[in-house]
Amino acid sequence: MNVILNFVLYFLLFAVIHSVLASDYIKNKAKRFLGERFRFYRIIYTLISIPAFAPAFLVWIEYSGSTPHVYSIPQWAYPLIIMVKALALGIFAYASSQIDIFDFIGLKQTHEKSILITKGAYGIVRHPLYSSGILLLITKMEMSQLDLIAVLCVSIYFLIGAYIEERRLLSIFGNEYRKYRQQVSMFIPVKWVNKQIAKIL
Repeated sequence: MNVILNFVLYFLLFAVIHSVLASDYIKNKAKRFLGERFRFYRIIYTLISIPAFAPAFLVWIEYSGSTPHVYSIPQWAYPLIIMVKALALGIFAYASSQIDIFDFIGLKQTHEKSILITKGAYGIVRHPLYSSGILLLITKMEMSQLDLIAVLCVSIYFLIGAYIEERRLLSIFGNEYRKYRQQVSMFIPVKWVNKQIAKIL
């Protein structure tokens, strides 16, 4: 089977599993079925999601160099790309530090009320983890056809995930999230940059 088609099929399988398990419909079904044990749903979700992505990831890593070369970033641009990557890693680390990562992946169960984070990295863009992830993907120094397809698939899935997350947050926080959405850009920090310029001027 064609390597690129193989990757796409594996990735679509992961995307379906991941999306279905994250849907409110399945979560509500699981809550009724599991009862008290529903607190373990997040870790179950994580433990299923990782091996579900593994086949696509392994194909990508194993066969990336065997597909035709698309482009290489010229050497003179390396310092700029490295700075962009460092910025993306910094934003990712900053955003990760603002959430309870153990609670996020399900290793810690809490019954605390959800809090909308609007400061720090989340005051720059509404989805700093997705934004920084996409930045890291698209600044790969060399791209083969498989790399390009993989980057596009993952980036599109991040975008879809962000829009789904927006709907969920809107249903939870209502007007508080609407106000936040008006003040902070989704992926590209246009509003944040404008605020910084306005402060200087």
